[in-house]
Parts: sequence; C-alpha cells; structure tokens
Amino acid sequence: MINKKSLIGEWRLIDAQMTVSGKTENTFDANREMVKLFTGTHFSFYSKTANRTAYSAAVTDQERLQGSKTLDAGGGRYDLLGDIYTEHVTYCTYPNYEGKSISFKLSLSGNTLTQEGDYPLKELGFSEHDGYVKEVYQRIE
Repeated sequence: MINKKSLIGEWRLIDAQMTVSGKTENTFDANREMVKLFTGTHFSFYSKTANRTAYSAAVTDQERLQGSKTLDAGGGRYDLLGDIYTEHVTYCTYPNYEGKSISFKLSLSGNTLTQEGDYPLKELGFSEHDGYVKEVYQRIE
C-alpha cells in the first residue's frame, strides 16, 4: 500500500513511456536528469541536461533561451487516496500546466515507484489526442 510517508524523499526517473493513439514511444532521455521530490503535502520536480552553460555578466536573451531549454521545473501540492495520486500544479516551466490537476495510479515495489495514467495532452494544448504515461522512478534518498 502506498502512503505519504513512503513517498517522502527524492526519486530519479529511470524509464518513461507515452502512448498516444495506440502508439507507444520511449520518452526517457538519458541525457537529462529528472528528479521528483515529495514532502508530506507537496511535490516538485526538475529535469536538466548535463553541462549547462553558465550565463555571462550581461545575461543575454540568447543565454536565457538556452538556459530555458536545459531546465524544466514544477511543483505544487498533491493528494493521495489509496493508490490514486493527484498533482495540483502551482508552478511549472510550461505555463499550460499551472492550475491543472492530473491524477495517476502509483505502485511501489521496494525502492521503485511507478506512476501511470491518462495524460490530458489535449487539455494542455500539446496534441489533438490525450495520452497514457508511465514513469518509473528509483529512490535516491
């Protein structure tokens, strides 16, 4: 059984898939590190590429654009009812997510957490069809 106490800590994404219109694609990017953090009430995540380029003293628009392409982040509060986990997104690099609530089914086996469920791609403005996402995380703390 999943409970909030078993979620608390840091989790690294080790596998991810998205299915849209019957076609499943591996969406895990080994060139990015994605970490999800849980407290008893809130979640957050970041995803970043290795070797991010530092800004100059002038911090140009080009540098900001490049920086935004190498880091994603978001978070908010969450609910957990049995194995149904709902993220209530407060902030996100992608503004389309802010104010949205997305539910997933969680399963936990040892230090491996699986999060999966319908993904509202259409509502978020990313596709004409919704998808189904499956992400697998390994506990790192």
